[in-house]
Amino acid sequence: MPRFSDSEVAERWLDRFSETDREIAANLIDEVLLVSGGELTSGITRLFDKVQAEHGSQGPLAFYAEREVKWDKSQVLPIFPGARNGRAVGKGPQPIPFDPNRPEVGSEGLIANLITSYCRQHGRQMLNHPGPDLLRGRRAGPIVIVADFIGSGQRVWEMLEAFRAVATVRSWRSYHLIDFYVVAYSGTEEGLRHVRSSRLRPKVLTVTGCPTIDTAFRKPAREAVRQLCRTYPPNHNWPLGYGWAGALIAFEHGVPNNAPPILHRGWGKWAPLFQRRSTVSAMGEFPSTNREELAARAEQLLRIRDAEIYLSDSRGRRWIKTMLVLAAIEAGARSRAQISAHSRLKLETVREIVDFTEIARWTTRKLTLSALGRSELRRLKRRRARSPVLPKPNKPFYYPTQLRAR
Repeated sequence: MPRFSDSEVAERWLDRFSETDREIAANLIDEVLLVSGGELTSGITRLFDKVQAEHGSQGPLAFYAEREVKWDKSQVLPIFPGARNGRAVGKGPQPIPFDPNRPEVGSEGLIANLITSYCRQHGRQMLNHPGPDLLRGRRAGPIVIVADFIGSGQRVWEMLEAFRAVATVRSWRSYHLIDFYVVAYSGTEEGLRHVRSSRLRPKVLTVTGCPTIDTAFRKPAREAVRQLCRTYPPNHNWPLGYGWAGALIAFEHGVPNNAPPILHRGWGKWAPLFQRRSTVSAMGEFPSTNREELAARAEQLLRIRDAEIYLSDSRGRRWIKTMLVLAAIEAGARSRAQISAHSRLKLETVREIVDFTEIARWTTRKLTLSALGRSELRRLKRRRARSPVLPKPNKPFYYPTQLRAR
């Protein structure tokens, strides 16, 4: 599978760099996780289904798209106006807040549309931006806040505070009558920690880990990328992106401001890769599914040619995914989110495989490789110049000899 840096739009951008910087810039954009609209929709929809499965016997799920909330001096205003004290009444907030002085609709428009489609499909089992009257009348189950990406986590945290500012919601929460979920396609580990620190104690679900400059590169490549980001554009307040996140992710509908400005901020005659965080010019480069990203990752990390062929077979797929997890740990990933970001595997898959590798004693509880795990990777690397050895009918699993002995 060709790399993103080999695409026409990327090559035009890379031509603006000196020969030395060009290689660093190419490595940077090849680590950017490209998420198509279809992949975003299917990933978040699966998380909706998961929340419904956990709370199917309770009341309907109440969905709200992530949004900026209003402040009164130093405190967040309640999400339902006038509900700081007493019994909350009235309708819910608009799905998409609109400011005529700034006529732009961000990712909240896409998320609101996704919520609408899901609620239409499931009828009375779901509520779309309900107010306190509807929440009370329908004895709603969990409140689900939905975002495409959690960068610093501050906006979601403030939205949770806006719910907590409603006296009725605080009462329901204290009697354990309502739970809170935050659902997003991806997020930085720092941002997710910040959201989880909310006093509403939400359960946070994401589809995949987010690659960042700090986790995608090791020294000295990391320092070279950081220096490149400080140089282009010069004197930027957040050279690694808002909150110093260094997020390497781009959605088909736009790039988060937590990504390095080198990717989306122009100055003078310099044009960035994603002009003003728009990805329209690179639309054709987004893989239609996560499977293409996975195949590219297998070819890069495991040096397996035609990885898509093996991924199309259930036995080959499991073998490759397991080896990707081991390779990510060997490369320095120390959390399930980092393994997911490095391997491009979904978080749910990473959890399953890590459980498996712990049983097989290839990995430790601290997510490091054991002697057995390193041995399996060495065996793979010795064979990578030849055809991979896959599970066979008379030998169902090539790798888990340790498991069969248990």
